[in-house]
Amino acid sequence: MAGETILVVDDSPEILKFVSQYVLAPLGYQAILAKDGVKGLEAALAHNPDLILLDMSMPRMNGLQVLGELRKAENQTPVIFMTMHGSENIAVEVFRLGVRDYIAKPFTIEELTSAIDRALNEERLQRERQELSRQLIATETVRQMVVTLSHYLNNSLSIVQGGLEVLDEEIRSHKLDFDTSLQVIHDSKQSLKKIKTVMRVLQQLNSIEDKSYLGSLRMVDIEKALLEELSKAD
Repeated sequence: MAGETILVVDDSPEILKFVSQYVLAPLGYQAILAKDGVKGLEAALAHNPDLILLDMSMPRMNGLQVLGELRKAENQTPVIFMTMHGSENIAVEVFRLGVRDYIAKPFTIEELTSAIDRALNEERLQRERQELSRQLIATETVRQMVVTLSHYLNNSLSIVQGGLEVLDEEIRSHKLDFDTSLQVIHDSKQSLKKIKTVMRVLQQLNSIEDKSYLGSLRMVDIEKALLEELSKAD
C-alpha cells in the first residue's frame, strides 16, 4: 500500500541507499533511514513506522538490543531482521520477541520485497480485523442502547400515561380523591425524572463510546451508565 512508512536501520550506507532507492521508493513506500541502532531506536519511537528493517550487527547498539528496547517501550511495530549468512539461528531466536521475518545478506530486491509484502499484509489484515471488531461492538452497543433505554422510557411513559388517565377519570366523574391525586402526581414526577435521565444518557453517549470501546474493543454497559445517572437523580 503506497504511503506506508518503513524504517531502515543499518550501519552500511550502501545498504541504506540500495534499500531506499531501489526497493522502497519504486513501490511507493516512505523511507526513514538510521545509520546505527541508537539512531534507529530514536527514529522508531519518534515516527512509529509501519515496518522496521533492522540489521542484526551494528555498533553502539545491535539489532537485538534495539528490539528489546522497543518491546520494553511497548512498541509493537513489526520487524524484519537483516542478518549475515550463518547467523540465521540468532534471527530465529528473536521470533519470540515478535519478529515477523528475517532475510539473509546478500539479498535480492525480490527477496526483500517479498518479505516486506508478507509483513505488511499481515499487519493490514490485523488492522482490518480490529476495525471490524470495533464496528461490530459499536453496532451491538447501539442495539443494546435501544433495547435498554426503550425499556426504561416505556415503563416511565406508561406510569405517566396511567396517572393522567386516573386523573382524567376522577375529574370526569367528579370523584376527585385528594390523596390519590397527590400520589399520581408524585409518581408521574418520578417517571419524568427517569425520562430526563434517559435523555441525559443519550446525550452523553458519544463520550461514553469514545472512552469505553473505540480503543479497547470493550462493550459499553448502557445499563450501568443509566443506573449511575438514576442514582444521582435520587
